[in-house]
Amino acid sequence: MHRYIEMLRTYVVRGLTLAGFVLVLALVVGALAGQPVLLTYVESGSMSPTIEEGDGIVAIPEQVAGDVEQGDVIVFQSQEIRGGELTTHRVVGETASGYITRGDANPFTDQDGAEPPVTESQIVAVAWQPGGQVVTIPNFGTAVLAGRVVVTNILTAVTTVLGVEQAAESWQAGSVMLVSGVILFAISLGSGIVNGSSRERARSRGQDTFDPRYAALFLTAIIIVPANIAMVAPGSTHQIPAGEIATGNNIAPGEPVEATLVANNEDALVTMLVVFNASGRTTIENRWLDVPGGETDSTALYAPAPPRGEQKVVTVSKRRYIVLLPPAAIIAMHDIHPLVALGVINAALTVAILAFVIGLLGTSKRRIRDTDRDIPLYLRLKRRLL
Repeated sequence: MHRYIEMLRTYVVRGLTLAGFVLVLALVVGALAGQPVLLTYVESGSMSPTIEEGDGIVAIPEQVAGDVEQGDVIVFQSQEIRGGELTTHRVVGETASGYITRGDANPFTDQDGAEPPVTESQIVAVAWQPGGQVVTIPNFGTAVLAGRVVVTNILTAVTTVLGVEQAAESWQAGSVMLVSGVILFAISLGSGIVNGSSRERARSRGQDTFDPRYAALFLTAIIIVPANIAMVAPGSTHQIPAGEIATGNNIAPGEPVEATLVANNEDALVTMLVVFNASGRTTIENRWLDVPGGETDSTALYAPAPPRGEQKVVTVSKRRYIVLLPPAAIIAMHDIHPLVALGVINAALTVAILAFVIGLLGTSKRRIRDTDRDIPLYLRLKRRLL
């Protein structure tokens, strides 16, 4: 009986450890990509006292949260608030054009300002509110922001050493990761061919082993899913009332109407390629923007003013891609179809992760109680590489 209790305890501990690992990894990827994955946080006091500045919330993806109702707290991609940042506010009403939102601490709605009604396509997540009460994690955001500073400093140091510190060449960091992973994989594979049989015989005597290939596949799946959420979820389509702008600014028919397109990447650490497409006879000054993490960029759209009294509307779509490949290559694939670009980026990211992890750990099963556990990591890496 005691044996079964010990086995149960072991499985429970392993399950909790795995769940914690998945949660932490999802948070890290979400923070890097600037999109809420399971948890997110607020950076202002606009939702006080419900959510204080720096507090975290449980973010349920919009796809599984169900219908949004009045009183729900939502995370949405704003168009005007703080330059188009992700915003966490409460739904206080609904119109034919979309939802009316307001921060609990604000005396006026977002739509009383410049923010248009929020459409469903802008909603990224819904806060978990059992019994109508928002579940908060005090100071979670404060800790994440502090961690982001540390990670940013590390990334800056690494990219500087690699010579890819320039934002326009940020894709080179991804290429370095990809090539390094393939090289490590080749070294590991060669080592496994030479010494594989003896290692397998030695390890077959051990009771507790794990297969690095499964670990690599698991890690890949955990990273790929949030990465795709970060690329797909912020994609949006919105309309620019060119006729209304022309009338309000007394622009003659045929003369250019100018509108600003914003690419916000302030909540991310990785560089994102933001691609704009517009309907009709329009001109976009910079059709794509390579926006480093923590920054915001913008470009101008020009459309001919319609005849007076005509309410012309220009539809603009926005897509985001992680800059793992040269921007020109991503644009070429995007022009074929956005799914082509997503597919190739996913393939490159998968190869990089699999090759890197298997390259470090090898392809043969390893005992959990390895005699190398007390050897410093840098010595193990040196042994692996040399």
